[in-house]
Amino acid sequence: MKGVCLFGGHHRGYPRSGVIVSGLRRIGVPVFECTVSPRLKSPRRYPALIRAFHRCRGEFDVIFVPEFRHKDVPLAWSLSRLAGKLCVFDPLVSRYDTRVHDRGDAGAHGLQAWHNLNLDRVSLTLPDLSLADTGMHARYFREHLAAPDARVRVLPVGYDDEMFRPAPPADGPVRVLFYGSYLPLHGVETIAEAAIRLRSERAIHFELIGGGQTFDAVTRRLRDAGVENVSVEPRIDASQLPARIARASICLGIFGTTPKAARVVPNKVYQCMGSARAVVSADSAAMREFFDSGRHVELVPAGDADALAERIVALAHDPTRRLALGEAAAAHVALHFSPVPIAKRFAALCAEAMAS
Repeated sequence: MKGVCLFGGHHRGYPRSGVIVSGLRRIGVPVFECTVSPRLKSPRRYPALIRAFHRCRGEFDVIFVPEFRHKDVPLAWSLSRLAGKLCVFDPLVSRYDTRVHDRGDAGAHGLQAWHNLNLDRVSLTLPDLSLADTGMHARYFREHLAAPDARVRVLPVGYDDEMFRPAPPADGPVRVLFYGSYLPLHGVETIAEAAIRLRSERAIHFELIGGGQTFDAVTRRLRDAGVENVSVEPRIDASQLPARIARASICLGIFGTTPKAARVVPNKVYQCMGSARAVVSADSAAMREFFDSGRHVELVPAGDADALAERIVALAHDPTRRLALGEAAAAHVALHFSPVPIAKRFAALCAEAMAS
């Protein structure tokens, strides 16, 4: 591979593309950025991207459209055909699935659903290679969105191993950490119910960081229950996450019951494992695709607050178990999901697409 052109309205600093770009540069693959603000609307974004592309003088053979940039795929594909480059798209999510099935803010038969479904289908069918973060997501793309002959391959999300490093065991009370954007797939209401069930466990304290769609309902439930074992904080800068993970004893993944929740392994799972923390998350085919239950992660049924509470108590009273779980997870993700192995897998998938 000569090089990669990162192309589109890029969400700079987002972990997914950050891991890939960092890994590519570490293995000696040049990455050239032909990007603009994602806030620019298409009438201004497309001309700006065309100008950026033509100013790029580097040697590259792959045009890479990163996460969420479905709307930039048609332009990237057109330029790839004119320039003789491979066009690769990493959607990370289906816009239709997110709006209709996960967030539920668009009806299945409305104009928004139709619009986002078409964007999904076009953006997953045009490229020479489309990426999915899990096998379950790849299957969903192939069966519902992409053309039958579309090339969809799996590239796990991974994590930044320079930012999230193994930390020594935390001192003091057992802190149970969740951070995220309170999407329905996160299932924060399940975490809240588990905290309510554990209100009498004085040595266990929950820390919830973030905000989003279900935030008001979750905080209202906690307030009505009068719990004192939960701290709720607004979003923090990503640079503060490693320190907050390091002070936690147990980190939480996702517990939502939406179909999308069963298809993803979120950033936070990789990040907390990379920090050598015991992680509890919902059992799913996506989680079992990459991790061994009981060895790398503790899995509980999605949406089951009782099971989550029981698993947290067991880990809270067993520091040796927490340490072993965190150490095994950290070694596993460093070997398979840090930037270098992720970039090598990306390069191999591109080489496969070029050869066919």
